Amino acid sequence: MRIFLQNAINLGLGVVTCPTIEVSVGDELEVNAEEVVNRQTGKRYPTVPLPASRQAIIDAGGLIPYTRQRLVAAK
Repeated sequence: MRIFLQNAINLGLGVVTCPTIEVSVGDELEVNAEEVVNRQTGKRYPTVPLPASRQAIIDAGGLIPYTRQRLVAAK
């Protein structure tokens, strides 16, 4: 899981970690930064926020754009 998480962040994919979630096949989920809502059951599950450093990479569009931004800012 750890490798998948870091690879997803490096690609700039939006990542949500929700360790307490309980779902069944066919459940419809509503996902946002603060929680995941199971629309079938109405239950809400809190998400774990990413550290600011990892969120900055996602916000930049991935590790390569993030690195470019940092190099340009350093000049």
